[in-house]
Amino acid sequence: MKRSKVLVSMLCGAFAVGATAAESLSLDGSWSFRFEEGKPLEEAAKGDFAATDSMPVPACYDMMPKWYMKRGTGLYRRVFTLAKPMKDAVLVVDGMGVRAKFEMDGKDLGLHPYPYARLEIPVGPLAAGEHTVFAAVDNILSWPRVKMARPYYDFYLYGGFYHGVKLVEREPKVFVRTLDYKTGKVEIEIENGGDSAATLAFDGGQEVNVKLSNGRAAVTVPDFRLWSSESPALHKVSINLSTSQPFNLSTRFGIRQIEAKDRKIYLNGKELFLKGFNRHESDWLNGAATGEAIMLQDIQRLKALGGNFIRGAHYQQCERFLDLCDENGVLVWEESLGWGNGQDYVNNNFPPNELKDAEFCEMQVKETRDMVRASFNHPSVIIYGFLNECASQSPECKVLVDRLAETIRAENSGRLVTFACNVTDRDICCTNMDIVAFNAYPGVIPMQPGTEADLREKVRGRFNGIVEKFRQRYPDKPIMVSETGCGAEFGRRGEYASPNTEEFQDEYLTNVFETLWENPDVVGFSIWQLNDGRTRERFGGNAVSAMFGGSIAGVFDRLRRPKLSAETVRKYFNLKK
Repeated sequence: MKRSKVLVSMLCGAFAVGATAAESLSLDGSWSFRFEEGKPLEEAAKGDFAATDSMPVPACYDMMPKWYMKRGTGLYRRVFTLAKPMKDAVLVVDGMGVRAKFEMDGKDLGLHPYPYARLEIPVGPLAAGEHTVFAAVDNILSWPRVKMARPYYDFYLYGGFYHGVKLVEREPKVFVRTLDYKTGKVEIEIENGGDSAATLAFDGGQEVNVKLSNGRAAVTVPDFRLWSSESPALHKVSINLSTSQPFNLSTRFGIRQIEAKDRKIYLNGKELFLKGFNRHESDWLNGAATGEAIMLQDIQRLKALGGNFIRGAHYQQCERFLDLCDENGVLVWEESLGWGNGQDYVNNNFPPNELKDAEFCEMQVKETRDMVRASFNHPSVIIYGFLNECASQSPECKVLVDRLAETIRAENSGRLVTFACNVTDRDICCTNMDIVAFNAYPGVIPMQPGTEADLREKVRGRFNGIVEKFRQRYPDKPIMVSETGCGAEFGRRGEYASPNTEEFQDEYLTNVFETLWENPDVVGFSIWQLNDGRTRERFGGNAVSAMFGGSIAGVFDRLRRPKLSAETVRKYFNLKK
C-alpha cells in the first residue's frame, strides 16, 4: 500500500488589524455598568441605561462578589475621546461570553454569538472628539438564542470581556507562508492586494524590494532562523507599498514546517513527540479573564516539567497567550468551540441535536474559519481542531467534520487537522484527519478501578486496544492520546490510594505513562488537565455534577499548587526527547 503523507508548510501571518502598524486605542479600564439578572440581552435596557456600578474590562462580571454565579445581561458603557479621526475603525474584542451586541454612538454594530472568539467588528469612520461605546453581554445558556454554548459543556461559560477591547484603524491583513524552511524562503501575501512594488524590511534591518502579483511575492528572509520548541526564533517584517495611499504594515512570524507522514509527526524534518496538557483559559477567582502573569506561569510550569505541548481546550485561544507560546517554544493545538455535540448522553437531556441544526453547523464553519485567520501568524499553533468528543459515529457528524476540515485546509493555514474522538469503536470521522487523536478514561469513567493490578490491566488493555484498531484502519496516520487523567483533591492523601486522593492520581498517570511510552505507535499525549477548574457548578441540569462545582483532574490544583503526580509527570516527560 502506498504510504500517505501530509506536508504542511508554516503560514504565519497577521490575523488582521491588530498585527499591523495601525492606530490603536485601548478601551480597557473602568466602564459604567449595570447587571440585569435573568434577562437576555433582547429584554435588557438599552445604551442609555442608568448605571449602578463600574466594571473593569477585562473581567468576568459573574466572578464579582455582587453578581457571583448569576446569569443575566451585563450592560457596559464607555465614553472615550479620539485625538484625531479614524477613517475606518474596527472594534476588536479578544474573547467575551457568551454573546454580545454593540453600539457606537447609537449605531448598531450587530449581535455576536461566538464565545471566546476574537471579534473584529466594523465600525466605520469616526471623527475626532468624544464617542460612546455600548455593549450588552449575555451569559444565559438558552437554546435557541444561544447555540454555540450549551449548559452541558464540561467547563464554566463566563459572562464578560475576557481579554480586553480596543479600537483600531482597519488595514489589510498580512500572511507569511514558509515555502522552504531549509532556505528561509517565504511568501508574503497582502489581503486584497494587487500588482505593485513593495519594500520589505526584516527584523528592523535589511530591506528587500519585491513586485507583488495579486498581493503576493516570494522572498528569502535575510539571516533567517528556524522556529522550534527548543529555539523559538521569531522574525518581523514591515511592508511599505508604493501606491497612492501607502500603508505601513508589519507582522511577526516564524519559519517552520510541520508534517504528518509514516505514522510520525515531524517539525523541520525532525521527529516530534508531543507531551503536555489540556489547558482551560480559566482561573478560580477571575474566570476566563486570566491575566498575562497567570498565562506565563502556566507555560513556565509546563516547561519546568519537561513538556512542550498544550491543547487549548475547547475554544479559540486569546492573542496574548499565543504570543507567549510563540516566545517560549510551546506547541499548541487550537480548536473551535464544541463539546460532546450530537452525543446521546447529552442530547437525551439537552435537546435538540445541534448537528442536525443548519444554523449551528454554519456557525461552526464561520467560527472555525475565523479562528484560523486569527492565529495565522503564530508559529506555536501546529494543529487545528474542532468539536471535542462529538458523535463521530453518526453520518450527520461526518458531514460537519468533513466541512470543518475542508474549511481549515481552504485557508492554506499550514497546520495539521484533527479532532478529539471518544467513540473509538464506531468512529467514521477520522478518515480525513491528519492525526488520529482520541480520549479515553479506562477504570475511572466510570470509577471502577478495582485492585492495583486490575487498574493497570484496564489502562494497558484499553489504550493498546484502541491504538491497534486505529492502526489497522489507518496504516500511515500518526496516533496520539488527546485526553486521559483522573481526579485528585489537593491535600487528600491515603495509604490505600482511594479514588480522588493524590496517590490514586499518581498511580493512574504512572500506568498511563508506562503504557503509552512503550507503544511505538503513539506520537503524543496531553494529560487531562493542567489545572483544576470550574465546570458546570449548579447549572448543568441533568448533566453529571462535578465535585465542588469543578474538575479536580488537574496536576495542579485551583490555586495552581502541584499535586503528588507532578513529579511523576516530570519523570516521564523527561524520558521522551
